Amino acid sequence: MTPPHYLQSQYINPASLVELQVLDQVVTGMQQQGNVKGSIPYLAKICQIVDNQHTDNKTALDQIRAQAHAQLADAYFKAQQFIQCEASLNLAIKIWEKATNTKSPETTTINYLLSAYDQLIECYEVLGKSKMIEYIKQRKTKLTTTSSSIQALSSS
Repeated sequence: MTPPHYLQSQYINPASLVELQVLDQVVTGMQQQGNVKGSIPYLAKICQIVDNQHTDNKTALDQIRAQAHAQLADAYFKAQQFIQCEASLNLAIKIWEKATNTKSPETTTINYLLSAYDQLIECYEVLGKSKMIEYIKQRKTKLTTTSSSIQALSSS
């Protein structure tokens, strides 16, 4: 996933951009030391900053928001905080699903979405939500089928 320090300033307030870069450095340092749980408040702050940005280019910001929430979800997952992981993943998935409902969705967006589905399935397995597992598997199959059809049409 794209770390927040790759954010482009035309999407983010410059003061917030500096704050995001510092927060990202803190998160990276903590996670490299094995303190994933300690990095969660900083990842949550990153999500809060990105969520509160106002811009004319909402589509570009949505991709950044989705990635920020997916990174937070991953930290929750590693810290075995599965309910919070589910909530953050669902936010990211909602954004990525919207982005894939276009005529030619980007391959990277599809890959992010497939990865998020896989992690959500693992989360639901731990939480014992078998009906949700089946539902997400159906959504994943539909996405895979749709993206294969789009790729076949574009290569013709």
